[in-house]
This record gives sequence, C-alpha cells and structure tokens, in this order.
Amino acid sequence: SDAGLTKQTLYEVERNNFTRGTYDRAIECMDAVNFEVQGLIHRAWGRL
Repeated sequence: SDAGLTKQTLYEVERNNFTRGTYDRAIECMDAVNFEVQGLIHRAWGRL
C-alpha cells in the first residue's frame, strides 16, 4: 500500500524505503503472478 500512496509500482520504489521482508514477499508474489500470466499468454499463442 505504501507504493500505491506514492503512485509507484513495487518495481519502481526503492527497497530500502520499506521493511525488507515485507518488500521481498511482495516482489516474490508479484513475480509469481507475472510468471503465471506469461505462461498463460504463451500457451494461448501456442508457444510452449
């Protein structure tokens, strides 16, 4: 939510501005979602 208050994505904010563990978990979750979406797109395009 802190990143949202600054109108920045998690990928744009500085890691040292947040609690390290919280930031790391948030990035890990976002990366997992992005990877899953990428896989769905590749499957839809027939590029497994």
